[in-house]
Amino acid sequence: MPTLKEFNVKLTRLRSTRKLTKTMKLVSVNKLRRAQDAEKRVELVAQRMSGILGRMGAAVSPGEHALVTPRKAVKTVLVLLITSDRGLCGGFNNNLIKAVSVWMRDQETRGRAVLMSFCGRRGYSFFKSRVTVERFYEDIMGRPDFQNAHRIGRALQAAFVGGRVDEVYLAYNALQGAMSQKPLIERIVPMDLTTLNAGLGKKPVAGWILEPNPRELLNALLPRIVSLKVYTSLLSSSVGEHSARMKAMEQASSNADNLIRQITLQRNRARQAAITTELTEIVAGAEALK
Repeated sequence: MPTLKEFNVKLTRLRSTRKLTKTMKLVSVNKLRRAQDAEKRVELVAQRMSGILGRMGAAVSPGEHALVTPRKAVKTVLVLLITSDRGLCGGFNNNLIKAVSVWMRDQETRGRAVLMSFCGRRGYSFFKSRVTVERFYEDIMGRPDFQNAHRIGRALQAAFVGGRVDEVYLAYNALQGAMSQKPLIERIVPMDLTTLNAGLGKKPVAGWILEPNPRELLNALLPRIVSLKVYTSLLSSSVGEHSARMKAMEQASSNADNLIRQITLQRNRARQAAITTELTEIVAGAEALK
């Protein structure tokens, strides 16, 4: 059985760990609130832009812009994987990596080559020796902003418009409920204009008068909405990361409390046993002197 000193060392380390996990939980709570506020602000802009493109859906044919024109044969796809830079967030990264791995195997069985770009070190560290890496965007997930999202969006569009890839996908964790995340893989290029109007609850209506003409509107709006989609995905992943870390740190703090109670009980028993042994020895010695 461990000595009293060893029990005290364990308790000191556990209390230090509990203090650390509680602090990390509070930090995650603050970051989560900021990320949620940013996501709400962007959501309104995204809905308005999607509404405009949704109304144009019936008046625009797929051949009018490269970003809405699907390729006849899909041979190469590019996926942007959005994970976190740090761990200690439960299965947040692992669940997404598993989902992407299954998706990649499905693409390969269909005869498609897969290229990958990365936001977040966790995904890059796992896939860098397993796939062909297109780009790794460092220091993005600490505080996502539209400037970086726009830069990433332009790179994704350039790969598609330049003919190097035939489809572009985003893979990230979408928040599902208050404290859970769901891995999501969705195509962003080529875009389907008819799906952009889904949030309006109605189908695109023909006969809209557009000024300027549809081609100018598409040239102005489509690149921006791709970048906006990247930005909303980064924010959604950031919200999910902080939510998962907050939950993981709360569970770690609870586990530390349980261990502290158990070890404290074991230490008290060991101390009581030591006291009893000493008393027995004293009594035995006194009896021997009689």
